[in-house]
Amino acid sequence: MTGANREWRTLEVPIRPGSEAPKRCPWGHDLAVGGVRQSWSQDYQAPEWLCEACHALTGDGGIWAVIDTAVERQVIETDVDEYGLRLVVLPPPVSAGIGVIQLRLGHTVFGEVHLSLCPVDRRAILCHVEVEEKHRRRGAGRVLVNAALKRGTKFSWTMLPIKRDPVAVAFWARVGAVGTASLHPCTHQLKQGVVSAESRWTKWW
Repeated sequence: MTGANREWRTLEVPIRPGSEAPKRCPWGHDLAVGGVRQSWSQDYQAPEWLCEACHALTGDGGIWAVIDTAVERQVIETDVDEYGLRLVVLPPPVSAGIGVIQLRLGHTVFGEVHLSLCPVDRRAILCHVEVEEKHRRRGAGRVLVNAALKRGTKFSWTMLPIKRDPVAVAFWARVGAVGTASLHPCTHQLKQGVVSAESRWTKWW
């Protein structure tokens, strides 16, 4: 991952995936009861919401932005500009190889997800999610995983084993595991070295 090249660019406002008006805020309040205000984030170029219940309790905060992760909203490298959060797709060098989706603002990379999609066997593997430490707990990982899943709609998903690192375990406990609890790569993914043949039936828990 290339990392952030401008220190002032941080995910000050938390983000969540979506394209419709939310029913609950990220902190669990029912917005129909607690109240909500909508605005527009100039930094992210995305809808921004304020939970009035959160705001009343803290006097600050309760704000988050909603990032549309639909495939048609994801862009390629040549379409990146300096304005707004973008999900940037770096295609794999070969079919069924490992591609990357980055969450970026211009050349600043906040995080990325690595995935393999086989268009022949409709198998998908989520290989790795990485978010820079200073940008964690702002929703970047959740948005990246959602963006990956949108590219593999109607695919059979599995993921590499979760390492016992407490940060990784806590992340997946919040977001939810992707697919079944054992790897099922197709022959094309094995050929491209997405996973080793020995780990094909490895289980994680």
